[in-house]
Amino acid sequence: MEFKIRDIYPDELRVLKRLKTQTEKQSNSKYKYYHFILAIAFGAFFTYLATWINKDSFWLFLLGTIAVLSFAFAVFMPYELYKAQRKHKDFLQRLNALIEKGTVDTCSINATRVALAKEYEDETDWYIVEICKDKVLYLWDNMYNMGKRFPCLQFEIYGNMFFELTGRQIYPLSEKIKPVMIDPKKKWKFLKQMDLSKHCAEQLAGAPESVSTENINFEELINEMETQ
Repeated sequence: MEFKIRDIYPDELRVLKRLKTQTEKQSNSKYKYYHFILAIAFGAFFTYLATWINKDSFWLFLLGTIAVLSFAFAVFMPYELYKAQRKHKDFLQRLNALIEKGTVDTCSINATRVALAKEYEDETDWYIVEICKDKVLYLWDNMYNMGKRFPCLQFEIYGNMFFELTGRQIYPLSEKIKPVMIDPKKKWKFLKQMDLSKHCAEQLAGAPESVSTENINFEELINEMETQ
């Protein structure tokens, strides 16, 4: 299993361009410089008013709180906006680079069976894909967006860059199928008691962290979970 380069499909390009438009809108901050000047002025005004209030008065607490919040907004918000701007700028640079490149890294999978263990606590849905007789592929739906067209038997796994930008982990190439269902509670118990020396999954190079493979028989693995 290895990643290969292919041209970006039209529907993938539409996703990237939509993300670009959304990010550009988000990068245009609704806060202007005069907002921070006003916040400082409000803070100073309410501080002045507080000096004329009785120390045991509720109004002193209220005015003092407003003054503190006003000053905090003026001091900390510019830095938060700066960090957000840098994040958006970096994201847009990577997005534009991928759009201009016009290609994406994918790994093609031809599966024979798929098992699904639904989320039990907060570990997300877990897909176990049989890719050959004694080898399985593990996929975690960390972005909660795989269930619409997955599982299926033919699909592509996106490389890290496309996944990190879009949150999409797979590209379906065949019709959705009904998976072998695993009891979520038994899956949770299995994961908590998993013998790591026996179940050592190998991370697929170039893939998102949730994508790994293991040399183990599909049915034996399912049976092991069902006996929990």
